[in-house]
Amino acid sequence: MSQPSAEIKETVFAEAGQYFTALMQDIDQAATHIDFETYIFDLDPLGRKVAEHLAAAGRRGVLVRLLLDGAGSSIASGTLARQLSSAGAQVRIYNPLPWNIRHWKWTVPTLPWLTKFQRLMVSMHSRNHRKICMIDHRITWIGSFNVSQGHLPKTQGGEDWCDTALRLEGIDMEHLLHAFNSAWSNEGSLIPLRIFSPTSIRSNHMHRRELRRDLLKRIAQTHSRIWITNAYFVPIASILRYLKKAARRGVDVRILLPGNSDLFFMPWASAVFYQALLKAGVRIYEYKSGILHAKIMILDDWITVGSSNMDYLSFFRNLEAEIVVSLPETKKTIADQFLNDLTHAEELTIDDCPQRPWWKKLFGYLLLNIKRWL
Repeated sequence: MSQPSAEIKETVFAEAGQYFTALMQDIDQAATHIDFETYIFDLDPLGRKVAEHLAAAGRRGVLVRLLLDGAGSSIASGTLARQLSSAGAQVRIYNPLPWNIRHWKWTVPTLPWLTKFQRLMVSMHSRNHRKICMIDHRITWIGSFNVSQGHLPKTQGGEDWCDTALRLEGIDMEHLLHAFNSAWSNEGSLIPLRIFSPTSIRSNHMHRRELRRDLLKRIAQTHSRIWITNAYFVPIASILRYLKKAARRGVDVRILLPGNSDLFFMPWASAVFYQALLKAGVRIYEYKSGILHAKIMILDDWITVGSSNMDYLSFFRNLEAEIVVSLPETKKTIADQFLNDLTHAEELTIDDCPQRPWWKKLFGYLLLNIKRWL
């Protein structure tokens, strides 16, 4: 298992073109292992390019394992599995949709088909939402970028998605490798119970309750700032309560949310919470330049970057992972990025809440009744 090296290196990526260029360079230089998991892997021009680099690595003898989510990658996963398997890579589909019978063979291969079907029915709403690539047990990529052309700038044929990821060297990857192996084999017991490190890697394959309690404790102990960027903001009651308490005691609470979302209804659901938050002193911003998809949390000097949304699915159902930033220069870069993103956003006031169309408000409240599927 990997051991931390003498020096930790962290590189922030907030532009998709640069992110995928650097990621593919690392894939090309891989010598032994590539463990790659993602929620969405589209077979668009960008996806085909990434797949070609993975296939080339497999052909030169690198052990390539690609784990795709059965819902997020439902259209492309079967084709990808066949193409990459022919190049020597290993591909599995995490919880295929039960009616995608052709994808069942790419789940855990040792299970009988009836057992697979029963598991898929039970776990249909549990998705692997992580976006992680681990190379040679030495380099880790983690963040919010899916493999999809839409994340690229419009000048490169994309839709100007706003995301954030980190490239890391020198960290202890043991927890992430256990989490990957557990999802790969669909067997939670592969993660040793002793592994719980909320101070470095925050992976929720296990210890979900401990992670929620740790987050609430950190929010309660903040002194100066809580800055949050999040794509899908439908907070559970405890998070909402702690954010309002923090604002009332004078903490600078700012939340950056999408003005336009890839899920068109998400801003309507989030808006249900605006009035209560604004009354408590929370400042809310809606991003207006492209589609906001990043997931960043800044609590005083404690900063995370990863895949978790502030919704029921991320807290209770989906597999998620964040890295806790360790280097001062990286923390400054991410905080500066947050402030820069605010310049592309519109700050809302309490007077803006009544101006939203009545049907959007009604739809938002209706969505809250199915929040366990948002």
